Amino acid sequence: MKDVEFNSLGLKIPDFTQLDTSIKSRFKSISNFSQNTSLTQNYDSDEYLSELLNALKIRSLVVGVGGAGNNIISRLQEMGLKFTETLNINTDAHDLFYSNAKHKILIGKDKCSGLGSGNDPIVGQTAAEEDSRRLRELLKADILFLTCGLGGGTGTGAAPIIAREAKKNNSLVVTFCSIPFRSEGQQRRMRAKTGLKKLAEYSDTIIPIPNDNLLQLVPNYPILKCFKIMDEVLVRSIREVVNLINNCGLINIDFADVRKIFEKTGEYPSGLIGITETLGNDLIKKCKLAIHNPLLNPNTKEVDRCLVSVTSDHKLSLSNVDKIVSTISNEVPEDAKIKFGANMDPNLSTKTKIFVLGRGPISPFVRTAVDSESSIPFE
Repeated sequence: MKDVEFNSLGLKIPDFTQLDTSIKSRFKSISNFSQNTSLTQNYDSDEYLSELLNALKIRSLVVGVGGAGNNIISRLQEMGLKFTETLNINTDAHDLFYSNAKHKILIGKDKCSGLGSGNDPIVGQTAAEEDSRRLRELLKADILFLTCGLGGGTGTGAAPIIAREAKKNNSLVVTFCSIPFRSEGQQRRMRAKTGLKKLAEYSDTIIPIPNDNLLQLVPNYPILKCFKIMDEVLVRSIREVVNLINNCGLINIDFADVRKIFEKTGEYPSGLIGITETLGNDLIKKCKLAIHNPLLNPNTKEVDRCLVSVTSDHKLSLSNVDKIVSTISNEVPEDAKIKFGANMDPNLSTKTKIFVLGRGPISPFVRTAVDSESSIPFE
């Protein structure tokens, strides 16, 4: 922490942004400093509030693990993302070199020699354990988004270790992972289930996306385009959450609201996330598409808490906002707690963006993985 500085307005607070602690701890440190100082200063002034906001700024980190996770981060980096850092982690030096992220970590140099995990999750796990201390030092965030593909080596084996090290830093861990096609065989799907079980232990929320759902949605698209669609959905969802907790909207949704959605409340860390855009002529249809995300197929009757964010230009009407919130309210139980926010974005022109976060729906993949026998293929 930097030394306290004096200026013409009185005493400035120290640089609490250097504290590697949770938001609550950072605020407590600032509050204690304010109460204990014997010098006179207005701790409700704009200057103080400005420094307070800087210290309490949400630290978010988006981490891609293995080939699939690295691809998502590269796409996210290309699209541009404010208010967050990106990190790619891999055992394959070649794949890591050609990925695009602000930060990169090659794990398991002794175990893998930069050549990858050979599709073996035990190797991926060992590689992450080899660098666990280094990972913990770099995985300091208030909220950490973890992306990976399950069924292979690095993502399946290393992602749970990375989630574990992030939880040691008291991070809120939100995991997005893909589930292999049935056609990829039972062995790969069993590895994915084992990885999912381990991830469930350390993740606050898991959003598993079954590749088979792509077959239902876009069966005749080229395979490259199919995976780009999935990447696009993940990228836009992560971007929206990051923007939500860092921007002050007309009707605001803050980090405390988002935390209540993502925080783990039981043994099955699941939920729902959906995003759509509409020009207005299909408003109700798009609202239902957002809450019933076809990539996830969530059971919306299990929703007990829901956030709805509506973004449009300055012409956004109150009636349309009411119609959006009412439509989504009708799709969840009557006693579900619903909060909505509204934001202005002139770049959307005549479009309206609808973003939904829900707590409660348990993915059948997560339930099956968590309920599976404790005897697992890799340790």
